[in-house]
Amino acid sequence: MYNRTTYVDPNKGICGHETVGYGGTDELTPLFGEVVLSVAYRHRSAKSRQVSMHLRGPMNVSQLAVYQLPGDMHTLQKRHTVPFYNRQRATEKRKTNTKKLLQQSALAKPSHRRTLTVTSEPNEEPQGTPTTKQADTAPGRGSIRRAADWNRVAYYTSASPADATGLSFLANLGDPRKSGTFDYAFGNSLSYVSSNGGVVAPESMPFDGTLATSEREIAVFSDKACDQDCPYWRPNATSHFGWAGSSKAFFIEFQMDHYQNTGTDQGMISDAPAWWFLNAAIPRILQYGSDRNNVPCSCWSTGCGEFDAFEVLGKGEERAKSTLHRQGNLEGGDSNYFRRPVGRMLKFAVIWTFPNITALVLDDDFDFSESLSDDQIRQLVSYDPDSWVHSLFAIGD
Repeated sequence: MYNRTTYVDPNKGICGHETVGYGGTDELTPLFGEVVLSVAYRHRSAKSRQVSMHLRGPMNVSQLAVYQLPGDMHTLQKRHTVPFYNRQRATEKRKTNTKKLLQQSALAKPSHRRTLTVTSEPNEEPQGTPTTKQADTAPGRGSIRRAADWNRVAYYTSASPADATGLSFLANLGDPRKSGTFDYAFGNSLSYVSSNGGVVAPESMPFDGTLATSEREIAVFSDKACDQDCPYWRPNATSHFGWAGSSKAFFIEFQMDHYQNTGTDQGMISDAPAWWFLNAAIPRILQYGSDRNNVPCSCWSTGCGEFDAFEVLGKGEERAKSTLHRQGNLEGGDSNYFRRPVGRMLKFAVIWTFPNITALVLDDDFDFSESLSDDQIRQLVSYDPDSWVHSLFAIGD
């Protein structure tokens, strides 16, 4: 269960919630696409089946691509809406209750793949040492549902001129004069953002590919503006659909050189890039911050879901690793990492195939083509006991 937001009242400075439940070990699990059951109203809804994508600098992004199986693709028509910045947590050091298990060997780039599965049961603390198991490739719940091609539903390239199809770029910079909103109770909402990720924009603009420092953070959604099929979102915030379903894949080509913050806010972590995914309801409500009663407005603190695809855990750190955050539910990390790509590009993928999330480093020649075959996806998520740059997170049973 988690607390879903039902209203945000900027005049009183409070947020309202209802407790919702979901199938904890099936395809309804948060981050895979939950059909939520309202305890208060006893109804089911498919409106929360979405994740959003988030990037923090310093980082140069060359390509982004999103793939889905045909049955999980959006068919909504694009809309234009008038539609978040609370710097309190935007680039602060993240607090986790999971053990930071780092590979203690030398920082040479690993040359093999290894898949580790986190096997903690729901509502238990993650175990100190994840156990290794063969990924399920037999037909049934644990396998990819059907041998269909995965279609590329969104693509971005920073090649001049920068171009994005099926994507919108937002940030917590809301300004009612341009896009999004601002109030003194909750700060800035999500808004459209300028190409460099630093200034509010009146309309969706292509990202230029550079987040100069850890002071720059952007949210990436689909290009479909929210309608009645989105769950509740903060009034007047810029709100877009994320990506739903239990079969979805995200690919990135990026570089993470070392740059220190240039501002004076000493509370912000510096030189610590990251790429992560949230239950899309979180940023549409309030990604960072609480109401006047110190109650978190979004569902994040009650476990509706965050997956850190890769994150540098300290200032200037060279190792990047993956972690699952679902407070009160199955969460944790493993000892795998990859070396931060400095002065070079690296390709990386995050693939949802129920009941697992796979995160892995890709070969340099991997092509973000218009479609990927079922065999290609199966090869990417297949088990390899020798890899330190390929992690498997078991969310279901």
